[in-house]
Parts: sequence; C-alpha cells; structure tokens
Amino acid sequence: MQENDSSPKSTGKQDEQVKSDLKFSFLRFFVSLVTYFKTVVNIRDNVDYEGSVEAIKKDIDFKGVNVWVLGASIVIASIGLNVNSTAVIIGAMLISPLMGPIVGVGLAVGINNFQMLTRSLKSLGTAVLISVVISTLYFLLTPFGEVQSELIARTRPNLLDVMVAIFGGVALIVAKTQRGTVASVIFGVAIATALMPPLCTAGYGLANGNWQFFLGAFYLFLINSVFIALSTWLIVKYLKFPLATYMDPVRQKKVKNYILIISLLIIVPSGFTFWNTIQESIFESNAELFISENFTFEGSEVINKKINYNTDEGSKIEVFMIGETLSNKTERELNKKLSKYSLEGVELKIYQSKDQTDEIAGKLTAEVKSGIIEEIYKKNQDLIEDKDERIRLLEEELSRYQQDSIPFNLVKQEIKIQYEQIAKMTYGKVITTDFAEKQDTLPAFFVRWKPEVPKEVGSKNNEAMQKWLRVRLNNDKVRVMNY
Repeated sequence: MQENDSSPKSTGKQDEQVKSDLKFSFLRFFVSLVTYFKTVVNIRDNVDYEGSVEAIKKDIDFKGVNVWVLGASIVIASIGLNVNSTAVIIGAMLISPLMGPIVGVGLAVGINNFQMLTRSLKSLGTAVLISVVISTLYFLLTPFGEVQSELIARTRPNLLDVMVAIFGGVALIVAKTQRGTVASVIFGVAIATALMPPLCTAGYGLANGNWQFFLGAFYLFLINSVFIALSTWLIVKYLKFPLATYMDPVRQKKVKNYILIISLLIIVPSGFTFWNTIQESIFESNAELFISENFTFEGSEVINKKINYNTDEGSKIEVFMIGETLSNKTERELNKKLSKYSLEGVELKIYQSKDQTDEIAGKLTAEVKSGIIEEIYKKNQDLIEDKDERIRLLEEELSRYQQDSIPFNLVKQEIKIQYEQIAKMTYGKVITTDFAEKQDTLPAFFVRWKPEVPKEVGSKNNEAMQKWLRVRLNNDKVRVMNY
C-alpha cells in the first residue's frame, strides 16, 4: 500500500518554501524598482565638464554687450514695476544677465577656483551697483510715484522664496551641465527667481526714502543670489567636477562651515517673515468669516471694511455701515464673539450714521464716499437708461400710430366730391399673409358703388382712387376694394 505524502510535516515544508519564494520575488521587484529609479534620476552620464565650466566662465564678466543688456533690463524692469505690468517685468527677467556671475560663484566654490570666485564676485557687485543706481535715477525722474502691487510683492520675502531659489538653482545648474543645454529651463529659472525686479524695487526705495522697501527688496535679491549659488555648489560637488586646486581637509571643512553659517543667517529672517505671513493670512481669513457671519442685520448694510493685522496700534477690524444703527448691546455682543474666531485682543470699530464726530465723519468720507457715489451713479444711470428705453419705445409706437392714422373726415369729403356715385365707404386695416414668411398690415378703403354704376366702371374708379390715395396719403400700401 502506497504512503500518502500529504503529511503535516511535508505541508509545513511546502508553506515555508512558498513564503521564501514570495519573499525573494518581492525583494527582487524592490531591487528592480530602485535600480529603475536610479536610472531615471541619474544626471551623471551626460555631463559635459569642460564645456559647462567654459560656458559659465563666458557669462561671468560684464563687458560690452552684457553691460548694454543689463542697462536695458534695468529700465524695462523699472517701467514694468512703475506701470504694474507683469508682462513687461517678465521680459526684463528673461534678458537680464545677472544669473551668470551668481552661477559663477557657486561653481568657483565647488571646484576651488579662487580666481573665478574673485571675478564672479567683482562682476556681481558691479552689476548690483549699476542696477540700483540706474533704477534709483529712473524712479527719481519718473512722474509716476504711486506704489503698485508688483513693487509691494518684492518687499516681503519669506521661506517660500528660499525654496524657489534653491530648486530654481538646482534646475539651472543641472541644465547647464548637460550636453545640449535646455534653454527653456534657463528661461523658466530666470522668471521664477526674478533677480532684476528686486534690485529695481530697492532703487525705488532709495528714490523715495522708503528704507522698508529697500531692505526688503535687497533681502529678496540676496536670498535668490545666495541660494542659486548654493544649489550650484551642491550639484557641482554631487557631479564631482574636477577641482582647480587642492584644498586640505581642515580648510575645506572651514569653507563648508562658512557656507552653512551664511545660509542660516539668510534663512532665519525669512523664516520669521514666513511665519508672520501665515499668521496674517489666518487673521484675515478669520476676520472675513467673522464679518460675513455676524454682520447681517435687517435695515443695515456693511458698505466697507478694513482689516489691519499687527499694526503699531495692534490688530484692528473696522466696519463701515449704513442704515439703522446698531444698539450698544449688539456691539458688545459682537465684541464677545471675537474670541470664537481666534480674534482675542483685536479691536473692533463699527462706524455708523449715528456717529457725528469729525474723526468718524472723516473716516466715513475717506473710506466710503467714493464707493457710495459710484453706487448711486450706477443706480441712477440704470434708471436713466431704463427711462430712455421706455421713451424710445413710446416714440416708436407714436410714430407708428401717426403713420397708420389718416385724416379720414377730410379724405372722405374729397372722395365724395370726386366720386358722387359712391353709396358707402369703409376704412380699416387688412392683414395679409402668404402662409409662409410674409405678413403685412395694409390700410384699405372698402367702396360700395350705387347700383346703376357698371362693374367695369367701378373697377376703373377703384384703380384711379387707389393711385390718388397713395399720393394723397403718401403711402404705397393703400388699397381700394369693393364690398
């Protein structure tokens, strides 16, 4: 009798074998996946070391053409900031040659080329000085002095600007180190990091004595420059570019420490600005929600609001209302609700028509007057246009009525004098149609001739009368028919 192999011991061995095979299959799949992604993200295979260094060296110096292009870029960026034109500013970013010496700094530090580092820093300093001086002169001479949103956007850099500069710098140097540089990447980085507009904004700050604008804009330029150079240095080290000079480990460690310290010194203020920006955004969102949910009153309407975060006098919410005034009790209840929206310590000021002080009247005038006048003008304009349309329709109706009406009594007497054989006459409107698209309303005279008048004579008289009436009434649609 043959023994059965399906014993508990043999089954256990089979299960272990299956588990081992599955584990091996998963491990092999994981290794294959890692290998595939290494191949995908690999940037070392197509690096042009000598060509990249030479290309970056050519863009470092500001001589001849580069100086003219720089000057044009400065003026274009200043005009774009002045007139608040994003398209013009983007154009200035694309032609700006500032990226050359910044990348040169990163490459020089990465390959220990101190001569290139000196050239790059000298060129960058020259370009910055020229940019600030020319933009300052432009804003001193320009007739437009109003602060635009494009200017304000470059005075409050934060941690997000650091990230843009880092990843923009990585994209730029990776593209430059490959054979067949990707031009679209270079253009994209030029737009994203925006080196020229901050310098021109700094010039605006100098021209107008606004140190907050100057320092904020120059800090943004510093962030972009330093972290583009830092990204270049990291990629150059990663790609193992050949060193120009050997540096002993102790000195190399000092250089790395200096880079770390400089990076931290620049990042820390931007971190505080970023945190403050987040807090301001949260405050504005909570304030908007508070106003929308709690300022709905019958007979009263919010016509304007101002939300001020962390000013010299603290955070403040100002609401301007017209209509029935709110009671003191309602105002106290509104102030109590501020804490539910994380608005503790915020000053709530409600301006209403009951307030008669000069201060409030002045605020109402400054904040609301133009809006109220505009709204009243629009409503009046709508009413006028509506009345004008009604008058036009009435005039058309009257004109149509005048055209349709005839001096019947006078025409009747004239017809009686000319045609004494008429026994009876009726006037009216006849609607005619061809049962397709054509339909018309015609003025018609229905004539009954005396019995002694032959039909042929009556028909001829009808034709003659019709011709005469068309001339008499100045209407070619007049018809004369028997009945």
